[in-house]
Amino acid sequence: MQLSILIHAANIGFMVMFSAVVAPTVFKVLSQKAAGAYLRKLFPRMFMFGFITSSCAGLAALFDSHSPNAIISALVALGFLGNAFILTPQINKYRDALLAGNTAAKAMFGWLHLISVAVFLFQLLASGYIVMMAYLSS
Repeated sequence: MQLSILIHAANIGFMVMFSAVVAPTVFKVLSQKAAGAYLRKLFPRMFMFGFITSSCAGLAALFDSHSPNAIISALVALGFLGNAFILTPQINKYRDALLAGNTAAKAMFGWLHLISVAVFLFQLLASGYIVMMAYLSS
């Protein structure tokens, strides 16, 4: 079970790093247009990285016969897939419509972005739960 826990600890690290350092810095350093183009390339890669690491954590938990961690890891992995292939393309679509002058797209963009952030937060908390439970049980 140790490998699963270590992977989730690493997930926490990359997720906090992205949220606290990368995203805010991108918007401070790059123009709005350049930041948008950069993040459109970065988000899918980050989500796929999270999917791979969470899937590996799930497999490691399965091999250790620890099904609660495997289930949580699978949910985290599915969240990354949902963000990568469902939410992000729709967020981009509504953002493009908003930039093209469609003010009606603003509400849908806001909701989809909020859902994406909520999924990301759930994943962060789920990984934190796994790490904390391991710490408390040791």
